Amino acid sequence: MSKKDNFSQAMFEMFGLGKTPQEGEDGMGDIGSLEQLQNLNYATEAKTEPVQEDVQNTSVVEETAEPIKEDNMEEESVSFDESTPKASVVAAPPQSKPRRTNCTYFAEGTTMEGTLHCDSDVEICGDFKGSITSEGKVTIHANTTSDIESMELVLVGCTLSGDSNISGDVMVDSKSAITGNINSGNLTCSGIIHGNLNVTGNITLTENAQVVGDIHTGTLAMSRGAKVSGKIDMGGF
Repeated sequence: MSKKDNFSQAMFEMFGLGKTPQEGEDGMGDIGSLEQLQNLNYATEAKTEPVQEDVQNTSVVEETAEPIKEDNMEEESVSFDESTPKASVVAAPPQSKPRRTNCTYFAEGTTMEGTLHCDSDVEICGDFKGSITSEGKVTIHANTTSDIESMELVLVGCTLSGDSNISGDVMVDSKSAITGNINSGNLTCSGIIHGNLNVTGNITLTENAQVVGDIHTGTLAMSRGAKVSGKIDMGGF
């Protein structure tokens, strides 16, 4: 068998083209087999080229999709970043007891006689006669006749006739005068007092102060010019 017959035999067995050397006449089968082989190659290339383009397109899509995936991963990492400050719970500061803002006020020109009980501050600018009991501070601006029981007592340019039982401080300015006994925690006087003083804390008498009565106190501070007519006892309580 010649080389040509071997080639024809191989093409027939591999691709089914042409004829066997026994069927071919004058080599026409071999030529037809070659033509068929060339057509088969062209068809194969034509079919494979779009496939390659699709593969290339697929690779491009994958390349463009990868950055999007990375961006998503970055966003997720930021949302779960442990360095992000967490809301801290701040304890509310303790609320102090509200200060008393209400006040019982007697305006100038008001006249009252009787007994007054209240849990607020009291400010008297009118004419009052009777007794006052208050859980706050009593401030007097007008001449008053009354026994007073309160936390604080302040006299401003007035006179007071009556005994005072004050748990805190008593202040008498230089234009005020008291006629009556005083029991208090502390006392500061720049005016005139006719009565006995029983003060558990300190008594301060300024240069214009005058006291006519006995003094029993823990400590006593007197400025030059202050006058006292009575016994002074600082033996303590």
